Formats: sequence, structure tokens, C-alpha cells
Amino acid sequence: MMAPKDWLARYGCTALIVVSFAFIGAIVAWPLLHPLWAPQVTIAQFAPGGSR
Repeated sequence: MMAPKDWLARYGCTALIVVSFAFIGAIVAWPLLHPLWAPQVTIAQFAPGGSR
């Protein structure tokens, strides 16, 4: 049976690695996914007389 200190060290290190990969993956994916999330048309272009 593992002591709480050993459990925290093992799973804490694993969690840190997973979070760091997710953070780096988000930084890499942001330029690729940003055009999908950001609308190309603004609200002003839908307004009457907008974008002249």
C-alpha cells in the first residue's frame, strides 16, 4: 500500500505532465482553430446602413 506522500508525488507529477501537454497543445492549436470560432461578419455589418 502506498503512503499518501508517495501517492501525491506519483499522481501529482502525472497530472502536471498532462496539464503541460494540454497547455502546449492549446497554444499550438489556437492559430488553427481561431478562425472557426471567430465570426467573420460583425454585428455592425448586419445593421441597416452599416459598413459603408
